[in-house]
Amino acid sequence: MVNTYALKKTLRSLATPYFVLNIVASLLHPISRFTPGLCEMIGDSCNLDFYEVEIYFFVICVVAIKNRRCVSVESYLSTFFLFAKAGAAILFYKMNIQLSIWYIVLCIVLMVTVRTPSFEESAEMKYFVDDTLPQQLKNDTETIWVVEFYTTFSPHCNAVKPIFGALSREFTHEYMKFGKCDVLKSHGVPESYGISSSCLKTELPAIIIFEDGKPAARVKQTNNGKQYLMSYENLKRDLLMQEFYNKAVEKSKKIKPESKKKK
Repeated sequence: MVNTYALKKTLRSLATPYFVLNIVASLLHPISRFTPGLCEMIGDSCNLDFYEVEIYFFVICVVAIKNRRCVSVESYLSTFFLFAKAGAAILFYKMNIQLSIWYIVLCIVLMVTVRTPSFEESAEMKYFVDDTLPQQLKNDTETIWVVEFYTTFSPHCNAVKPIFGALSREFTHEYMKFGKCDVLKSHGVPESYGISSSCLKTELPAIIIFEDGKPAARVKQTNNGKQYLMSYENLKRDLLMQEFYNKAVEKSKKIKPESKKKK
């Protein structure tokens, strides 16, 4: 049976400006090449040459390979946007260098002005920048913190957004809280916990559970060259989410009677 709730949720997210505008930008080259009247203005003809067919085929292959482990439609499209726009920039450059420049400017404007849609997450989700995460862990050792290290430009990080949000909604507790650390705004913090923010290592997103202010469990997008599938079930199992949640509940039961006695 079709999950109508998930389907409606996906359709709502695809109707946001981020997806609509990026779909148009990604398909702008084929639109310009096959629209009568427009194709004659910017090109010699309305037919694709062999070079353009090669680029299209290459983009399709790369997107298919990159998305073989996608966990959502949003993730698939985010990867498609990245490589489709790169291919379109090359093809526009072949047609006219000015078209390519204008297209690149358009893509930059979209990236800066149109944010990715905010997925549902716990209302208590905390965002860390600079050195606020180490300070929080030092000042609040009683709380178990589940922190995602991410960057807004990574398709993998965008794919994990709804999954991490779902985990936060299910497991947020008085003594178990969720947070997100933007690696581009927290220089040196990810590295202090053994996470590389380099795009070459593709370790992001990475999720660490901190207990008593110290890392107790972690997963990375890639570890020793092997990719990790960040599905809901995998994260829940490998991060021992239920076990840490039970610890938070037990801690709450112990601390509350003690606070009552003091009163």
